[in-house]
Amino acid sequence: MTQNGFFCCRQMLLVPLLGLLIFSHVSLADTLELIRKIPHSGYSEGLDFYQGYLWNAIKDQILKINPQDGSVIVRFKPPTEHSESVAWFEGRLYNLSFSDNGIYLATLNSRGGLEFERKGSTPEIHGWGLTHDGTHLIMTGNYSSRLYFVNPKSFKVVKTIETQGKDLEDLAWDGQWIWSSSFTSEQGKIFAIHPATGKIKGKYSLPDDQCPIIDGIAYDGKGLWITGKECPSIYYVKKPNVQKTISKK
Repeated sequence: MTQNGFFCCRQMLLVPLLGLLIFSHVSLADTLELIRKIPHSGYSEGLDFYQGYLWNAIKDQILKINPQDGSVIVRFKPPTEHSESVAWFEGRLYNLSFSDNGIYLATLNSRGGLEFERKGSTPEIHGWGLTHDGTHLIMTGNYSSRLYFVNPKSFKVVKTIETQGKDLEDLAWDGQWIWSSSFTSEQGKIFAIHPATGKIKGKYSLPDDQCPIIDGIAYDGKGLWITGKECPSIYYVKKPNVQKTISKK
């Protein structure tokens, strides 16, 4: 299948999946505590929080967003035709490309623009999610349950873990847990993944059902920002106490 065909197939999956998810079995989950919502464009390939702003990757743009009101401050052109997740690490922006399976690194130039350079290739044919743990870049694969820990200098995989998740989407690291969601299951939920074992330690639902496919999670040091595909809002929620949830159950 050509890459263009693959792009179309993934997008065409959204409509039937939305219907299937409504009737599929979903496991019990605690409801996230909403702090506030801001308007959103309705699509996301990944989300990050850096220096007081949200950074939302969509197919053909990377948006710098005001977290107070959802307004777009700057629209950046990504390095390739189809951009996936983004993550700021050590003052530079990393971006995965669905078009050519590249890992790109960007710096802000004197004019406020982003200058990208390809540094490596995603561990699988496509990479969907991206974050870092302060030492490694952490990536998902293509319809994958795996997490790849990548050296940010050599761009080589140093560790791979198999998780209990399915079709992992965007990622966020809170210093203890890796947060993610699924493209095809667990409608409207995020979950905490143990970074050493890959086990899911807690599942949490958004406070409403307006964001069925979550594909955008960011941690700002206090709370979690969440959005996704066909999602009219970006949610700011209180970060759950995963250990407390485990002990309660």
